[in-house]
Parts: sequence; C-alpha cells; structure tokens
Amino acid sequence: MGKLVIKFRGQPVSDVNLKLGETTIGRHATCDIVLNNDKSVSGTHAVIKTVGKKSTLQDLGSTNGTFLETRRVTQHELQHGETIFIGEHELVYRDDLALGASGFGKGSGASAVSADSLENTQVISMHAQLVAVEGKDKGKRVPLMKEETLLDNSGKNPARIYRGPDGYVLHAQIGPGEPRINNKPIPHGGQILENDDIIDIAGTKFQFVK
Repeated sequence: MGKLVIKFRGQPVSDVNLKLGETTIGRHATCDIVLNNDKSVSGTHAVIKTVGKKSTLQDLGSTNGTFLETRRVTQHELQHGETIFIGEHELVYRDDLALGASGFGKGSGASAVSADSLENTQVISMHAQLVAVEGKDKGKRVPLMKEETLLDNSGKNPARIYRGPDGYVLHAQIGPGEPRINNKPIPHGGQILENDDIIDIAGTKFQFVK
C-alpha cells in the first residue's frame, strides 16, 4: 500500500500509511485525517479507497473541491509522486514499491513539524486514540503515538498508557479518585485496552478507539 506525505502551507506535518479500505479526509473530527482550522475544507471532504495496491481518490461533494496538481477532480486513481491539494494542505502520494526503491521516508517528516502545523492538521489513522465522550474535555482526542502517554489526574498520580507489541496497556494507582476502566478499578499490573473501553479520569470519560 502507499502513503501520504502531508504538508500545511509548505511545511511537513506527517507521513500516513494508507490502510486497506477507506481513509477519510476532512475538517470533521471523525475523519481519519483531520485538517483543522482551514475553512476551505469541508467536514468530510474526500476519501481515498485502497484495494490491494491501488488507491483511488474521490471527492465527497466538497464545497471548494479536491485538486490534483492544478486540475479539479471528482475521482482519480493515484500514481506515485502526485500531489493532492485540499485547502491549504498538500498531500503527496508515494507508492510503497517506489518508496522501497528510493529510500524515501527513512527519516520521519514529523520531526520537522512546526507547532502551527500541528494545530491545523491531525493525523489520527496511524495509531489508536482516546476520544473524550463525557466531561469538561468532551470532543478532545488524544492520539496514542508515543510509547508512553500520560493522562493527567489532578491532585493524584497520572495514568499511563504504554504502547507495545501486544497492544496498549493502561496502568494506574488503585484507590478513591483514581482512574477506572469500564466503571471498575484498574487491576494491578495494568489492563490491555480493547476497542470501545471507557477510561474515567479526573471527571472525563475517554473511549479507546483503534
């Protein structure tokens, strides 16, 4: 499968490996690739459908259009090196076979990301994430991209989520006011997270989404 190299106003943001099936792109938080604070991007702007080694770009009736180089497109089978323009974002398609031949991507573009770019683009299809479904932070998303992610628990010990070969494991202290999972205490030694698990911490409920 191929990948996208994403840029915002010419600055690299991240690399995304396309998944089999659909990868949605837009301003809405439910998209796989979220392009924030860009009013020219529709809520669900476009989708890339990947079947085998073929990826096809499709515009989803967006207001301002999806462009391939300088040409507005409604549907297009992507070729290595082509650039998709959505609002102020550029998404460069790289074929995995060509990547292997050229060595492209051995250094992650994410290391050069500016703070401004991160505020405008969230890539959420690469890793699991937490989505706040209740509480003061409702709607907030926490991508679990690091090997260790800390969840603040005001006045108490933070919870920790470790990403490893067996999945994501939640660790926390046990006691009054400490984090809970699915309305139960987190066991000693931690608990492997499953899709749709609910973590309750500091008055906010987060749903684990893979």
